[in-house]
Amino acid sequence: MYKDPASLPILFYQLLGMVVLLLVLFTMQNTWHKEAEIGRNGTQNPLAWINKAETLARSGNYHDALPLYEKAIAALAPYPSQQHPLRYRYGIVLNALGAKSRPDLYLLARAQFQSVLDYLNSGAKLPLSAARVRSALAHTYHQQAASEPTTTLRTQLLNTAYLLYKDAVAGLMDQGEWHNLAITYFNLGQVCEWQGNLQEAIAWLDKAVQLDFRYGFPDLKEDRDYLSALRQQVQPIVQHTETPL
Repeated sequence: MYKDPASLPILFYQLLGMVVLLLVLFTMQNTWHKEAEIGRNGTQNPLAWINKAETLARSGNYHDALPLYEKAIAALAPYPSQQHPLRYRYGIVLNALGAKSRPDLYLLARAQFQSVLDYLNSGAKLPLSAARVRSALAHTYHQQAASEPTTTLRTQLLNTAYLLYKDAVAGLMDQGEWHNLAITYFNLGQVCEWQGNLQEAIAWLDKAVQLDFRYGFPDLKEDRDYLSALRQQVQPIVQHTETPL
């Protein structure tokens, strides 16, 4: 069974990016009131660039949205606690666009996520966990593998995605990020299926279905159907026909 990673997982990561971005915007509004505004010397406030970029991105106009994200990120250099969540959001947008029509943007998306990880690993605090960022980083490799025609590169992409997803699992459990964990389990299952490891794929999908059922996530039916399809590949249903007398 093939399930396009540009459907549920991308939507989920986009929603996570939006939640983080809203927190950043709220913090930024307070910052501009308390400190000297970056836009004081004739430079536009980064909030305006971000709001415009979001509007454009939601309408599908990525060509005009991406430069605005980049301008806001550059302007927020003196405020790393606000810049890095915006980098995360920018990475989500780049990843979504990479899946649609611009696979060349996967490298730039990874650079955003890696920058956020480096910042978190330095001991800084953000309204998102390192495990969540690592799962999003893994998704760039997973997604690229879906359209990669070269067998060797596809194998490398899937192996990298697998290791990053697996590294994210423990952190997501510790943080209680159950929906993100369920999506990560699903993604691990799909990666394993594409690698030909059906038994391991089934094990990961079973974990995803258990979380879906426990917490009432809307992915339950879709994930359960996928799990059933994988199990049928391992143990095909034998259809018995009656022998005519």
